[in-house]
Amino acid sequence: MTNILYSLNSLDKILKKVKPSKICVVTSEKLAKRLNWAIKEIGPKSHIILLPDGEEAKEWKELEKLLKKFSNMNLDRSSLVVALGGGTIGDITGFAASIYLRGINYIQIPTTLLAQVDSAHGGKTGINFLGYKNQIGGFQLPIAIIVDSRFIKSLSNEQIIDGLGEIIKAGFIKDPSILSLLRKHTLVSLVASPDLPKMIRKSIAVKNHFTKRDLRDHKSRQILNVGHTIGHAIELKYKISHGKAVIIGMLQELKFAESLGLTRPTVRKNLENLLERLGIILDNDMRADWKMIVHDKKVSGKTIDFPIIKTEGKARLIKLDLKLLKGFKVK
Repeated sequence: MTNILYSLNSLDKILKKVKPSKICVVTSEKLAKRLNWAIKEIGPKSHIILLPDGEEAKEWKELEKLLKKFSNMNLDRSSLVVALGGGTIGDITGFAASIYLRGINYIQIPTTLLAQVDSAHGGKTGINFLGYKNQIGGFQLPIAIIVDSRFIKSLSNEQIIDGLGEIIKAGFIKDPSILSLLRKHTLVSLVASPDLPKMIRKSIAVKNHFTKRDLRDHKSRQILNVGHTIGHAIELKYKISHGKAVIIGMLQELKFAESLGLTRPTVRKNLENLLERLGIILDNDMRADWKMIVHDKKVSGKTIDFPIIKTEGKARLIKLDLKLLKGFKVK
């Protein structure tokens, strides 16, 4: 699996090992200004490519532009591409690197909490298509992932909440010790606490637990999609952040599992209490569009592989008739 390093200073060792002919840093205009220090540490002679911020970067036209810039820079099979940014930058950059010249090396340097604990890991790359999330893509592991705590210090509370969505999910599906750490804090105290780096590492371990066993996402890795079936659809419909959408998706999917007798109501109540403790307030009245649900990658014919939380720290997949899900207030 990919090397996970916890300081940007570690990059020197990687560069000495792979000896790239050229280094290309892909980031966004806003990040390039804010993280100029990081670009300097990566290398003053690096080529820089700027992409739009947010989901706008994960479009077909932006992928084409990115590949053209790779070509114009004469990147070759021994070049190295560095994705410096959040999940969207990482997704499209990894995908472009995986198909350019049939694949060149790339490194993920996630700059958001969400990317550090989730999207930078597991090798998923891709873009959105026809208004649906991650419809085109592949699996290509980076040669390294660098998770540097300095990036977290400049994040807003909203960005911290976004990352907490995946951290909370990791606690509920595999490692309840994450939840125990979270219950000690409010959002304000958490950011400055040494418990946050602990939770980041624990969440990464949960992600890797599933991806090592099922890299291509055929079965057990889909447990990582707890909260995402409804959450992705809500994210696209209401244009809210991924992490917030995942939390709302978890709340609604837990309620749905309760209605089938597969999850005890105490699990959802524990999640609600945790959110209240942290001071995270979300609009749980948002509803997903059914047409977005049926484009979920877990759908096969008239059924969907649906991950459910049995109890804190334990989750499993069930084969579910789509009619049952459609009847659960999905518009």
